[in-house]
Amino acid sequence: MTLPRSLRLALTALSTLMTLSMAGCDDGPRTLTIGLLVAQSGTAGARGKDLLDGARLAADEINRAGFTIGDKPLRIQIRATDDRGDVTVATAQARDLIETGIDAMIGPLNSNQAAAVIPIVAAKGLPQLITATSTILLGLGQGNVLRLLANDEQQGRAIASFSVETLHAQRIGIVSEKSDYGRGLEASVIAALGKWHLQPVASAEVDDKSQLPPETIAQFRQAKVDTIVFLAREPQLVGLLDSLAKAGWTDLAIVGSNVIRNRNVAHRPLAIRALYATATAIDAKEFPEGKVFLESFRKRFGSDPVWGAQYAYDGVYALADAARQARTLDASALVATLKRIEPDTKVNQQMRFAASGEQVYPTIGVYQVRDAAWSMQMMSANW
Repeated sequence: MTLPRSLRLALTALSTLMTLSMAGCDDGPRTLTIGLLVAQSGTAGARGKDLLDGARLAADEINRAGFTIGDKPLRIQIRATDDRGDVTVATAQARDLIETGIDAMIGPLNSNQAAAVIPIVAAKGLPQLITATSTILLGLGQGNVLRLLANDEQQGRAIASFSVETLHAQRIGIVSEKSDYGRGLEASVIAALGKWHLQPVASAEVDDKSQLPPETIAQFRQAKVDTIVFLAREPQLVGLLDSLAKAGWTDLAIVGSNVIRNRNVAHRPLAIRALYATATAIDAKEFPEGKVFLESFRKRFGSDPVWGAQYAYDGVYALADAARQARTLDASALVATLKRIEPDTKVNQQMRFAASGEQVYPTIGVYQVRDAAWSMQMMSANW
């Protein structure tokens, strides 16, 4: 059958346009667009900005290094938002990032924002790399969520192991935040203490609007607590230290988690015997290749990282390596490749994702406040 001349011309024009469009794509670089959904303001702003700077540094380096997908240049584009540590803002920004076109996401920073955002990202199947540590988070996705560091269950084991085996704690009191974060971490610590047939002799919950009352401190002291496992945040820790000082009780150690390990806490005068914090986010300087990263970071941003910039930095490198090895930006292929390879990361050169999305080598460190700074005591992937 002979088509009408007008239809033939239209089809020819359409074919030409499609060919030119495809040729343009083939000749241009492949752009891997990564959404950075982190707080850049508010209480978590410094940490979120740290992750953003790490991601930007990696993107700069990769774009200069000549990465390719097949025979086409690979470009990294970072699109960042400020979720302000707010769940509603985070979910709205996640939808906007996805609708306007990203290939992967890093963030959110905290577990409550991550819990809300993960199902949104999972619906699109995009690889999502997180630093949030709540144990339940990966199960909220559809196999697309990958954690860049250890989780709270692993951290709970580390807290219990360090308290018992290193500090020789026998009478442990637990102070936990009145939240999913605090309660989940507390459950992990208590379960791990069972290995030594120990249970806490006292426990209490605290929120961000109140301090432990004097009668709770008295109950802990009456229970002859020798070590307090502290599973809350800096404001609650300050309140606890003030309460202990008022009670004149200083002959004990406190073992906290990631969220208390900052400069403000380290610079605070310390009257108790010792203050420790376990850390799923290990300082870059503790890694053999950390020195090179820190030099590059200082040159680019004029200061040291404040928390875990290297995790987003390595996350961008992992995504780029997955794209290079998969030879595609297809989301499902990126996820599958990240779980198959040991990606070419720069600081943590043992970063590897299990089929679950958790780290195969979930290193956790223990730091102690000494001379107004946090000093590394030990680090291990086996607790």
